[in-house]
Amino acid sequence: MKAFLQFLTLLAALVLLHLLGQRYFVRVDLTAEKRYTLSAGTEKLLAQLPQAVYVTVYLEGDFPYPIQRYRQAIATLLAEMRARAPKPLNFTFVNPAKNPQLLQNFKQRGIQPIPINVRVSQTETRRQYMYPIAVVQSGQREVWVDLVKGNLYPTGEINLLEAEQEVEYKIAAALRQIVVFNEKPLLGILEGHGEYRLEQMPQLRAELEQFYRLLPVRVREGQALAPAKAYLPDSLQKRLTGDGYAAILIMGPDSAFTEREKYELEQYLLRGGRLLWLLDHHRINLTESAALTQLRELSLDDLFFRWGWRPGYDLVQDLSCGYIEVIRGYYNGPLWGAEKWLYYPIVYIFPPHPITRTVDAVLYRYGGSADTLSRSGLKHTLLALTSPLSRSVKGTQIIDINLALKNPPSPEAFRGKGFRPVAVLTEGIFESVFADREPPTDSYAPKPPTARFLPRSGLPGKAIWITDGELALPAEVQGKAADYVPLDNLTFLLNCIDYLTGEIALTQVRSRSVQIRKLDPAFVRAHTLAIQAFNLGLPLLLMGGLGIGLYFWRRYRYQKPLV
Repeated sequence: MKAFLQFLTLLAALVLLHLLGQRYFVRVDLTAEKRYTLSAGTEKLLAQLPQAVYVTVYLEGDFPYPIQRYRQAIATLLAEMRARAPKPLNFTFVNPAKNPQLLQNFKQRGIQPIPINVRVSQTETRRQYMYPIAVVQSGQREVWVDLVKGNLYPTGEINLLEAEQEVEYKIAAALRQIVVFNEKPLLGILEGHGEYRLEQMPQLRAELEQFYRLLPVRVREGQALAPAKAYLPDSLQKRLTGDGYAAILIMGPDSAFTEREKYELEQYLLRGGRLLWLLDHHRINLTESAALTQLRELSLDDLFFRWGWRPGYDLVQDLSCGYIEVIRGYYNGPLWGAEKWLYYPIVYIFPPHPITRTVDAVLYRYGGSADTLSRSGLKHTLLALTSPLSRSVKGTQIIDINLALKNPPSPEAFRGKGFRPVAVLTEGIFESVFADREPPTDSYAPKPPTARFLPRSGLPGKAIWITDGELALPAEVQGKAADYVPLDNLTFLLNCIDYLTGEIALTQVRSRSVQIRKLDPAFVRAHTLAIQAFNLGLPLLLMGGLGIGLYFWRRYRYQKPLV
């Protein structure tokens, strides 16, 4: 009877645990940095999924252990997402080498395989190819994800540890494209100063329209610019109707700003707004083989100085540079060729920051350098630097393609002059340049501003300055605009916009960093035999001790007492 009651008690406890497990979801991550816990941003995206999601990862095959470990990390992440998602989220791993039709699809999409040498014996290795691609599908929506982008060295080697850290962000970014927002944030595109139009940047426009409502902005007539309500305290949000600008983009202005325009842009920033400047100070019209540079008069010096920005008023030359297409002759039409062009720096040095974590390299075209000044309440973060072999060229220059290609400067002229900042993020409490002045008026805006003047930031603001106005323009092929943006320019620009607009979901995932705890190579080499003996011998000793202990316990427990 007692045994029967014990059985019923155990059965009731199991049923209760089962019911609790169905009602409450609990998982425990015992790692110090919570490696297997999804970030709050990813969980927010999963909660917004409109329907079921299916993920296909093309990373199946007989790969070496480091790649197998990387594959397992992806599987663990997807399993955690599946457990947390309110909608069905299924995934599978596929070996593309066994599907010729799939390989042809990869080729059409421009996806290049990564060669891997697999050791099959002590003296023989076999060459395999890896396609680290994931496809995230939901309904008619399909997003392709390059899982190692940003972690591939020029030698072809993959930094798998860094790639593992960025898997969550890349899958989360794909989920963000699937999630349908009821109300997209409003993004302002400044006009009126000869800026580049979105029609000239079709790829950027297509990407932005997926997540933002785009609206042209003209402040010459003195309109007050309101920041997005999401930046304001809850008490103010309830009292306001409509929404303000999540960010304002100023892309390559070519004429001077009026005092009233500067006032409205500054006050927008002081109200908690966000500004992205794509701005260089030299105008170069290289329609022929030679041109004289002209300095743009933008009248922004006082504003930038108050923010702690100091333009170099220069052009950056870099031995790490892109190519310019030139006409080498004519035969039934022009004969085009490509030559390295020092005024097209390839920027690949990015200090650690959520904006730059997934960026490989960015092409600048006739960009300048930036400098920062210390300002109370403001924090400057350098986002991009030129290579060690770069230099600054100041003053008016005659840029002659033929002369520059025939007589390139010596590499010695670049040594010790590199690492020039070309992108700056500034955050914090900004001070007004109009603090001791009357609010400006002019013929375009004769009436005083209606919004209350702020001498300093009421809410923390953010501003990014990229020293190349052409960053988002398409590449040029034979003198005509191509249908793609060069290198990783688009990724860098989209990351800047996402960071400024407070896309919390992706910002939280980007900023997450998992500490990779590596073994000390010197210690391992010095104690290899002891480590091997410990790893092999300790489990055997434990098992042996457990067996002996169990034997004596059973003997004691069931030994018959002597009568």
